[in-house]
Amino acid sequence: MKHILIVIIFLTATLSFAQTDCQKFKIGNFQNVEDGVVAAKLKRNDSIQIEEYGPIKVKLKINWIDDCNYKLIFVEGNEAFWNSRPKDKPTPDLFVRIIEVKERSYIQEARFEHEKAFNYKSEIFRVED
Repeated sequence: MKHILIVIIFLTATLSFAQTDCQKFKIGNFQNVEDGVVAAKLKRNDSIQIEEYGPIKVKLKINWIDDCNYKLIFVEGNEAFWNSRPKDKPTPDLFVRIIEVKERSYIQEARFEHEKAFNYKSEIFRVED
């Protein structure tokens, strides 16, 4: 029983520490990297995120839920964005959770508001301006 308690305390402390630096990623320029390839470029201030995926560009409003969780709400997209989407499908809100913080990057998990089965995981790297 004593060993189980020690393990629980260790895991709780580790998980708490892993997320304490989320605030350092609230503002800046970032790259979303998937399998070693830059999938998107992101520019973020405290309330707006601009994402670029090749020719596609979208503007999203950020609602920070707490230091490590936020919701992205679609604001607008360019013509390439609209051409890449089904015409009758809405742009759902995306919930993002920072699950691990590293020195220059973080691991995130994201899911759409009404699609619980969708779970996207990637690493976001800070880049210089």
